[in-house]
Amino acid sequence: MKKNHQQKVISNALFAFALASLFIIPGSAHVIIGTQNEGEHPASFGGGTIYVDDDNIAGPWDGTIDHPYRFIQDGIDHAMTGDTVYVFNGTYTENVVVGKSLELLGEDRKNTIITGDDFGTVVKIITGNVSISGFTIENCGGNPNNAGIMIHTSNNIIVENNIQKNNYFGLYIIEGCHNIIYHNNFIDNTYQAFDYIAGSTWDGGYPMGGNYWDDYTGTDADEDGIGDIPYPTGNGSADQYPLIHPYGSIINEDTKEVFLTIQEAISDGDTQNDHTIIVKNGEYGEHLTISKSLHLKGENHYDGTIITGRHTGDVVTICANGVLLQELIIQHSGTMQDNAGVIIHGENCSIFKNIIYENFQGILLKHSAKDTTIAYNEVMKNGWNGIVLGSGVTGVSIFENTISNNFYAGIAISGASYNYMYHNNFLSNRYQAYDDGMNSWDDGYPSGGNYWSDYTGSDDDGDGIGDVPYIIPDGISKDRYPLMAAYTGDDTIPPVVRITTPQNGFYFLGLRFIPWLLSGSTIIYGPITIEVDAADARSGIDRVEFLLDNAHDPQFVDNVAPYSWRWSQPYFLFHRHSIIVVAYDKAGNPAFDMMNVMRYF
Repeated sequence: MKKNHQQKVISNALFAFALASLFIIPGSAHVIIGTQNEGEHPASFGGGTIYVDDDNIAGPWDGTIDHPYRFIQDGIDHAMTGDTVYVFNGTYTENVVVGKSLELLGEDRKNTIITGDDFGTVVKIITGNVSISGFTIENCGGNPNNAGIMIHTSNNIIVENNIQKNNYFGLYIIEGCHNIIYHNNFIDNTYQAFDYIAGSTWDGGYPMGGNYWDDYTGTDADEDGIGDIPYPTGNGSADQYPLIHPYGSIINEDTKEVFLTIQEAISDGDTQNDHTIIVKNGEYGEHLTISKSLHLKGENHYDGTIITGRHTGDVVTICANGVLLQELIIQHSGTMQDNAGVIIHGENCSIFKNIIYENFQGILLKHSAKDTTIAYNEVMKNGWNGIVLGSGVTGVSIFENTISNNFYAGIAISGASYNYMYHNNFLSNRYQAYDDGMNSWDDGYPSGGNYWSDYTGSDDDGDGIGDVPYIIPDGISKDRYPLMAAYTGDDTIPPVVRITTPQNGFYFLGLRFIPWLLSGSTIIYGPITIEVDAADARSGIDRVEFLLDNAHDPQFVDNVAPYSWRWSQPYFLFHRHSIIVVAYDKAGNPAFDMMNVMRYF
C-alpha cells in the first residue's frame, strides 16, 4: 500500500555521524551560502573544487577551471576530503574508483557520461560519505561481478543520475548500509539493482518519490506519478515510491512521448504546432529555443518547475508565433546586457502565471514581438529591468502582474508605442517604469490603472483611484488613474511560498554544513531562523504563518517581508518535526510549504 506521508526518518546513527564529521573531517566545517543548481559551477563543499573536462586534451592540467584535469580519476586522486570534483559535459571512458569522502558532480546528467566500455565496474565506491549526481553511467560489461555503480561502504548518496545499459547490475550495494538512492533513472540494465545488505534507503519518501525503473510493472491508480506497489531491490529492501515516468521527464500530452530534456521534447519530429508539453516538477539546467507554436507548461506552479540558465546566456528564446509559457519558474540568465529569462521574437505569444526571477533582464520583447500578452506573472529581483519593450514592439498587453524589486526599472519601454499596461502592481523597483513612446498605462475610469508603491497622491473622494496622475519618466506617458491599493481583481489564485532556510544538510547553531552528505534530509542542532520567500501576483501577501507538527495555532505570524521566525525552544530528545508555513494573500487565498526535519536541542 502506498503511504500517505513520508515514513522514513534519519537514524540516530546518521545524526551522530554528521555531528562527528563536523568536527573531525578535515576541511568539512565550512559555511555554505546559497544553493547548488544542476549544472552550475559549485561553491566548495569542503576544501575546494577540482574541475575535469575531457576537451582539455593537450593540457596543462592542474584541476582549476582554466586547466581542468582530462580524466575523472585524476580529479579524484588530486582532491582532498570534502572537495567537489566537478565534471564538465563529455564522454569519459573510465573505471572510476572513489576512495575519498567527496562530491562527484556532473554538469548535466544526460551529457556527462561515464562509460566502462564493457571492461568492468564503471564507478566503485570504497569509502563512505560520497555523493554522486549528474551523470549517465553505462556499459559495465557482462561479468556478474560488475556494476554501473558498486558500493562497498555506508552513508553514500546517489541521486539524479541515469544508470543504464549495464550488462549486469545497474547498482550493487555489496557492503555497507545507510546509503540513500533516489531520483535516478534505471534503464536497460540486466539487473537494475541489488542491495546485498538491505540496510539502505531507495527513495526520498512521499511525495518526493524514489527512482524510475524501466521494468516496473505496477500501476498508478491515483495518477500522482508514483507507483502503487514498491519495487524490490533485493534481500527485502525496496523502493517504496517508484516513479512512473523517468525523473525530470517531459511529456508531450498530444503524442504521449516522454523526454528527459525540454529541448528534446520541443525539437522532436513528432512534436507539432499547437502541441502541449508538460514539464514535471524539478530543476532543469537548459537554454531553450522554441521554434514551434507550442504550449509549454509546468506541472505545478506552486511546487516549482524551474528552468535555470546557470548564469549564462538566455534561458528561454521564443522564435515562433502563438507560443504559451505557463506555470514555470525561469531564473538565472547570464549577466550580459541582452541576456534575459525570456526573449520573445514571435507574435501573439502568451506569458501566463510564471515566476521570472533573478535574471539580468526578466522578459525582453524584440521588435518583432507584437500582439503578445503578459499576465498573472511574478517578475522580481532581476538584475536590471523586469520587462523590456524594444523598438517597434506594438500591441502588447501587460496586466495583473506583480513587478517587484528589480534593480533598475520594473517596465522599460524604448522606442515602442501602442502598448497597454494596467492593473499591475509595481513594488520597490528603483524606477517603477520609464517610457519614451506613446503607450497606455491605465484602463480608464473607473477600472483604473496600476498600483505604484511610491505613489504619493491622495484620494479625496475615496473611490480607490488617486486624484493626480502617476507620471512615467522619459516621455509624455502617465497613469491617469493610479490605484490606491494593490490590485486584486477577482483573485482566486493562491500565492507562491517556499521555505528557503533550512535546506538539506546539517545545521549547527544556525550554520549550515556538509549539505552534500545529507541530500534530501535536514538535521538541526540548536536554534535556527526559518526563512521564507512568499509572493503573490495579484493582491500581494497579507501574512505568513509558521506552524509546527500540524498544530492549528501558529507559532508566529509575520506580516512584513522578508518573512522569518526564530525557532528557539529547546528539545532535549532527538525529534522529527514538520515545519509548515502558510502564506495568505490579501484576497484570502492560502498556499503552504512544508518540510520534515530532525531537531535536537
